[in-house]
Amino acid sequence: MLALAAATGPARGQGPAEIRELPAVFSADEVVYDRELDLVIARGRVEMVQGQRIVRADTVSYSRRANLVTASGNVSLLENTGDVVFADYMELTADLREGIVQNFRALLADQSRIAGVSARRVDGNLTLLRKVVYSACELCRDDPPRPPLWQIKAATAQHDQAARTISYRDARLEVAGVPVLYTPYLEHPDGTVRRESGFLPPVFGTSDQLGRFYGQPYFQTLGPSADVMIEPYFFTDEHPLLAGEYRQRFSAGQVYLNGSVTYASVYNNDVGRTNRDSVQGHIAGVGRFDIDDTWRAGFEAAAASTNGYLLRYKLFDRFKFIDRNTLTTRPYIEGLRGRSYASAEAFAFQGLREQDDQGQAPYVLPLLQYQYFTQPDSRGGHFRFDSYTYAITRTRGLNDQHTAAVAGYYLPYIASTGEIWTLQATLQGDLFNTSTLGTGSDGFVPTATGFNPRLFPQVSLGWRYPFARVDGGLRTIVEPVVSVVAAPIYGGQNKLPNEDSQAIDFDVTSLYRSNRFSGYDRVDDGQRVNYGVQTQFQQIGTPYRGSVFLGQSYRFQNSGSFPTNTGVDTRSSDLVGRLAVTAHEWLAGSFLVTLSSTDLSMARNAASVRLGPEAANLSFAYTYIERSTQPTLTSDLEQLSTRFALRLDENWQFILRDTHQFGQDAGGIQLDVGLIYEDECFLFGINFERRFTGTPDNPADTSIVFRVALRNLGEARVSGY
Repeated sequence: MLALAAATGPARGQGPAEIRELPAVFSADEVVYDRELDLVIARGRVEMVQGQRIVRADTVSYSRRANLVTASGNVSLLENTGDVVFADYMELTADLREGIVQNFRALLADQSRIAGVSARRVDGNLTLLRKVVYSACELCRDDPPRPPLWQIKAATAQHDQAARTISYRDARLEVAGVPVLYTPYLEHPDGTVRRESGFLPPVFGTSDQLGRFYGQPYFQTLGPSADVMIEPYFFTDEHPLLAGEYRQRFSAGQVYLNGSVTYASVYNNDVGRTNRDSVQGHIAGVGRFDIDDTWRAGFEAAAASTNGYLLRYKLFDRFKFIDRNTLTTRPYIEGLRGRSYASAEAFAFQGLREQDDQGQAPYVLPLLQYQYFTQPDSRGGHFRFDSYTYAITRTRGLNDQHTAAVAGYYLPYIASTGEIWTLQATLQGDLFNTSTLGTGSDGFVPTATGFNPRLFPQVSLGWRYPFARVDGGLRTIVEPVVSVVAAPIYGGQNKLPNEDSQAIDFDVTSLYRSNRFSGYDRVDDGQRVNYGVQTQFQQIGTPYRGSVFLGQSYRFQNSGSFPTNTGVDTRSSDLVGRLAVTAHEWLAGSFLVTLSSTDLSMARNAASVRLGPEAANLSFAYTYIERSTQPTLTSDLEQLSTRFALRLDENWQFILRDTHQFGQDAGGIQLDVGLIYEDECFLFGINFERRFTGTPDNPADTSIVFRVALRNLGEARVSGY
């Protein structure tokens, strides 16, 4: 072995210096050295290592004169990339960078496979193959000779490890052994890269309004930290649409933009297509940039040419819009240091509902906020300061400004008996200025212009006392919760504008809030007591549990601050309750209810139930809101959403979603049905969507969407079009 080490010496060849200078080292059961031929022959569990490349075989011979390594019998070559090559016979240069291979088979680093009748290694980087088969699918365990789910067969192929691509000549794609596509040239990433330029799988389907459609995304990298997607779509019943998105990361931030444009038909009020067309489109994006350890700036932007454009062309799902009722544009700068936070931002809104009036949409410029918390003192209490300033303008309607500041002290206390006390004292100061009046719902628009100051102190004291008991493995906790809130009576607040306190959702989550309005424009004045009982059950050591809560609020005076029928406009508020039960790991449900204090009729309720295991589960979500409790509703809201998910096996999944309206305008709202097949190398999906409601420029619609994705040939789309 010492003679062998001296004979081999340092490896020679092209490549990085740190690899070229590494010695090639043998190990084997038996080594024979022929001095006349200057030949080393190793037999039995032979291993040759040079840098990160490793050759294993039954027999390996090394000729110093020819500078060749020959391997035969169960040959394998482990590359520094993680690829493993198998062969019957292999002849390589001493540095393992060039040579020929018979009966080439390779398991690539991403677990995809490629094979060829023969292969030639060039410059330690290129592998040229003849009569090639490639697939990213695993072979069938029960029948390995059976063709994989999909494979590429080609006359020749080239694997470029530097470019990390595999290219084919005279290639065809087979699915389940059946040829489905031919191409004279094909190239795709070899699986070691996460992003590579090229065409992605097409999207195709049919729609009532758009007709049959076809989309062909193209992805282009713009360096290591940026890329762009171009997506043209073609329709039989509409003009083509061009969509795209751009992404880039910086050392201290990132930006994402998307948009689309088309020449679309104009619809009339009778939901009919006219003979006129117009340019329509959208633009949206987000960005964030870290200025330093304290400050960062960013933006959100979204705008569409018409209210129904995004929904009509299925772009809500494609570009992952969260809010489908309003598009928001918001530039901002914010800072966080220690226990303080400050921000400056602006807002512009576009309503997408049919009844939205863009002239009434507010422009907020600026909105300034500052918050500060002190360290807890020796008693555990802390001071808090909140302030904000906004100025709102509209093209038609109310223009106003509001500055507010709230200073408060918060003190929690746990008595030796187990009682939990919470003391809170706040002082709020406001300055309103109304410059232009407008029209709107009662209580939302002030009655006069000019400046109006306000000073509002408030004190609250909370108490709760949990009682616990364990009986036969059942743990029960009963906890009464009471709070008293005291403040001066401010009376009717209609002389002040109301921009941020229009929503009043009185339920179990807002019962104990000191201010049950959603913002600062309105204050919850007067004196009241809030009371309720929380009960929890749990079977120890099991997932079975339940909880029940029932509570109410009583006001000592009628101040007139709340609009009628909101649940808190009378001395005795509506009763609010919550029930949550997990009766089995396959059965769980919850129920939220608001009951009128006069006749115990339901003002609103929400219920949900989930049945079944993960493989086959059915869930229901029911919502009812009485119209009088929400000024923005034109009728009672009563809806039922149903979702059924079935996993047929480890690859097949079926999903059904249905939303149905009851009461006035009863009927279906939306139905989605999807069937998906997905494994380690292939994805196929069919999605059926039916919208039963619409607007003049976005009528009710039925669409069917197909999705296909092959691993390494294209990325699967998260949301279809």
